[in-house]
Amino acid sequence: MKKRLFLVLYTSLFVAMVFGQDFKGVIVNAKQRPLKGMKVWKKNTTESVKTDNMGVFSFSGLQPTDTLVVSISKKEEAIIPIGKLSQASLKLEKKFFILFDGQKEEKREYTRILRTSYNSNVLTREQIQKLSANSIYDLFKGGAIPGVTVNGDKITIRGGSSFDLDNEPLFVVDGTLYESSSEVDGVVSINDIDKVEIQKDGAAYGMKGANGVVIITTIKK
Repeated sequence: MKKRLFLVLYTSLFVAMVFGQDFKGVIVNAKQRPLKGMKVWKKNTTESVKTDNMGVFSFSGLQPTDTLVVSISKKEEAIIPIGKLSQASLKLEKKFFILFDGQKEEKREYTRILRTSYNSNVLTREQIQKLSANSIYDLFKGGAIPGVTVNGDKITIRGGSSFDLDNEPLFVVDGTLYESSSEVDGVVSINDIDKVEIQKDGAAYGMKGANGVVIITTIKK
């Protein structure tokens, strides 16, 4: 009996890890009225949804380690660690929200959003960590820096002065020049990057910078 129970639990855990779990939620106001158009997204990703007319939203393929974030205002958000949750309702009060998982209610405080200065042509270490990137290519997917696109193993910068659209920008890593993103991806670990700066006008580097320049600064050890 114990062996069979263990097998069932192991199989369920394996399926959840491989395929993820589905989650369904509903958001209402303090008067229990459904809230339409509330934005909910999976933390550290660009995956997001909005609540429907009944205040309902859903995600599929979530992992227990995932966290959902509900945008409350420009200054506050509600954080929902998934864990074992498959469903939940959120009642939004003025200074807190109540999470009901189908069995018990829990009062939680809103999380204040910390605003930092932002340069659209620069990725700071803090921003890089939030992207959960595994390669140099992941840094520029999803429009992290406007005008920089990824196509397979090629990175391009819109606005470069070269007419050859197939050419990649020049890459400068701690002062060392590289002419392809594949070279950079092979020598630089994402965890070692402190800052990435994009220069659409690479005139300072002559013809090599005609397609723009990606300047990577690593953490000093």
